[in-house]
Amino acid sequence: MSENEKFLKHTAVHINPFNNLKTPKNIEAIDQGFRNKYIIPIYMNLLGMNQYKRKLKRKAKNVVNDINEEIVSRMLGDFNWRTRSTGAFFSAIKGYSEFQGSIGNLLLKSEVTYAGESYCLTLAEFNNSKSIYFLNEYLDYYLTKPDLWFDQNHAMGALAYLDKLNGTDELDKHLGSWNKFVSNKPNWELGESIEWFEKNLSCLKEIKKHVS
Repeated sequence: MSENEKFLKHTAVHINPFNNLKTPKNIEAIDQGFRNKYIIPIYMNLLGMNQYKRKLKRKAKNVVNDINEEIVSRMLGDFNWRTRSTGAFFSAIKGYSEFQGSIGNLLLKSEVTYAGESYCLTLAEFNNSKSIYFLNEYLDYYLTKPDLWFDQNHAMGALAYLDKLNGTDELDKHLGSWNKFVSNKPNWELGESIEWFEKNLSCLKEIKKHVS
């Protein structure tokens, strides 16, 4: 497989109303030393992080004191799901809410595969009006696209979690659209998605407490 084929495999090529949203873009490419130190030890443990909690705690602890806003900005600005997922993760761990707009826009644009779960977890960890806005905007659009098997389940899990925490009913707005969306997806079960999300967010909070 060529490098271009590898790139396209993890890139979601689709036209959506969010394409013009501003998101971070690096001028210079991230070097291998940066990837070896900050990205490679972390990213593979982020997909369902509750399963890799012990390892992720240790790996995050090793580098968290070196992480700063500039490093997170470089992670989010790299067109790669590995770096963007790691950037979202450390935004939550370090409480860098200044990146919330960028993370929300990255979720809406959905340019790369696999990163959406980290975006949703970080938005839920921030838990504010912007979090609700981005999750609702995402679901309002992507639940109307049954052929785009993206991160609708994680966004629904995030809203369910925030409803439970805040005593709101944002999820109810999307239940009808969700039921239509999953009509051709027999393995997409809402209760399981909510449970999965809660476990992983609980793991994120535990790691945050452990490394701080």
